[in-house]
Amino acid sequence: MRKYLILAVVALAAMVVPSIAAAQEQQRIVTKITPTKLDKKKFKPVTIFNDIITGGNDQAGQNPDQPPSADRTRVDFSKNLKFDSNAVPNCQGDEAALQNTTTQLATQICGSKSIVSIKGAGKTEATVLVDPNPAATGTAPLVVPVVVTAFNGFENKTLFLHSRADSVNNTSVLIGKLKKGPSGFGSTLDVTIPDLLAGAISDFKVTVKAGKFVQGVCKDKTPTYRARTEYENHQPTTAVNTPKCTRK
Repeated sequence: MRKYLILAVVALAAMVVPSIAAAQEQQRIVTKITPTKLDKKKFKPVTIFNDIITGGNDQAGQNPDQPPSADRTRVDFSKNLKFDSNAVPNCQGDEAALQNTTTQLATQICGSKSIVSIKGAGKTEATVLVDPNPAATGTAPLVVPVVVTAFNGFENKTLFLHSRADSVNNTSVLIGKLKKGPSGFGSTLDVTIPDLLAGAISDFKVTVKAGKFVQGVCKDKTPTYRARTEYENHQPTTAVNTPKCTRK
């Protein structure tokens, strides 16, 4: 009897473990801090690259060929980093002023000195995928490229992630609020994601470097970075990345 009970438990574990792994792979986070060689205690300006990748919706009856629709992502940063929103001028306009604006107009409204991101392909950009045939699986999604610009927000400890898709003449403004992180982390960027015109975000890259806006140390040699995302049509996901640093 005990032998059969053990076999039953093993079989159940074999069924559960792959499903957990699949859920974790629904979203991934890649974080890179440069330089990688930092002092243990003395903070210095750094560049942070954050890439959040979301796969096709594995829990959808419809739109399985596009990612689930995220409405909130919280990025938890290691205690190795600290943010100083007073180190960069604030955007001169509020969220409403940036709605339906091009990247150029948003920059004029906010002021170029309030930009905290590095522009360019592979650095600060996003991709939206649109499933053209929700009733059938295996349909190649339409790819919508998005130009992302991160501004130091109108209010203190706020970021505007201005996201412009010229190909469909659409702008979304994601609002990120810097907060104290949960246990084991330093800060959290709590991002509210508005409903999109169509499709869902499959990739969102931001590279931040702006004087002393972001500073780092290498107190923890294997720091942890985490993305916690909530969706309209999927169970919440948690993704973790632990890039190494070295001490001077």
